[in-house]
Amino acid sequence: MRHVIRPTATHVVTGAVVLLVVVSQLAVTGGFFSQGSLSTLTPLIGILTLVAVGQAFVISTGGVDLSLPGTMTWVGAIVLEHSGGADEGLPGALLLCVGVCVLVGLVNGVLVEGLGLNSLVVTLAVGQLVLGCAQLYRGAVSPVQKVPGSLAAWATAGVGGISAILLASVALAVLTTFFLHRVVAGRRLVAAGTAERAASLTGIRAPLYRSAAYVIAALVYGVGGVLAAGRTGTPDLTLGEPYLLTSVVAVVLGGAALAGGRVSPMATLMGAVFITVLDFDLRVLGLSAGARLIAQGAVLVLGLAMVNVVRHRAELGRALRRLAA
Repeated sequence: MRHVIRPTATHVVTGAVVLLVVVSQLAVTGGFFSQGSLSTLTPLIGILTLVAVGQAFVISTGGVDLSLPGTMTWVGAIVLEHSGGADEGLPGALLLCVGVCVLVGLVNGVLVEGLGLNSLVVTLAVGQLVLGCAQLYRGAVSPVQKVPGSLAAWATAGVGGISAILLASVALAVLTTFFLHRVVAGRRLVAAGTAERAASLTGIRAPLYRSAAYVIAALVYGVGGVLAAGRTGTPDLTLGEPYLLTSVVAVVLGGAALAGGRVSPMATLMGAVFITVLDFDLRVLGLSAGARLIAQGAVLVLGLAMVNVVRHRAELGRALRRLAA
C-alpha cells in the first residue's frame, strides 16, 4: 500500500521559511548567509524562539499570556540593578529573577485555573503590575549602565556568526519536544490541555498541570529576558515589548490553535525564523515602519490562513464536496 504523506502545519511553515530565505538571498540581501547577516539575525531568532516556546505552553491550555513583556522587562531590570554591573552580583540577580518568574507564573496560574478567570484579562493585569514593579525597581534613571561583563560576553558569543542564543533556543525546542512526548509529566500536561475533562476522568489533576504551564512559561520568559538584557547591554523599560504579539504569531504559525491543544516547539521555532527573517528583509529594503507593518500583516494573515487550511483540510474538503453536489 502506498504511504501518503499528508501536509501538516509544520511542513507549511518550514516550506515558507525556505522560500523566504531563498528570496532573501537572491533578491533582497545578496548575502543572507554572510557572517554579518547571521550575527544580526540569529540572536533575534533565538530570543523570539525562547519566549515563543514559553508562550506555547500557555496557548496549549487555551490561554494567551500577556504578562510576557512585563516579565522580561522586570528580569532585565533585576539583572542590571541587583548585580550592580559586576560579575560577582550576577548569581544573586539570577536567583532573584527565578523567584520573580515563579511568582508571576503562580499568580497567573492560580487566577486563571484556580479561580476560572479569563486568561487575557488576568495576564494583561498581571503584566501591568509587573511592569509597574519594574519601573519602580529600576527608577527613572538607572545608576548602573551595563550588565555584568560575563553575561554580555555569553549573550553575544557565537560560532561562525551563529549566535549562542540561537543554539540554546534550538536545544530548548528539542528538549521541550522530548518532554511533551516522552516524559510522563509532559504527556499529562498535553492531556490536560487537549482534553481537560477526559484527563480529569483518568485521574490527572488537570488544573494543577495547566497552572504549571504558566509557571514554566514565566521561567522561559525570564531566560529570554536575561539573554536579551545581556545582548543589549543596557536593558530599558521596553525590553519585552517587541515579543508580545510576535511570540503568539510564531506559535500559531507553528500550527497551534488559540483554543488550546497540541503545540509543536520545532514548528514554533520555524515560525520565529519566518517572522524575524521577514522583518529583516523589509528593513533591508528600506521600508518605513508603517509599510513594514502593512507588509508583515498581509504576509502573516496569508500564512495563518494557509496553516488553518492545512489543519482543517478534511472539513473543508467535505464542505466543498457538499457545495459541488
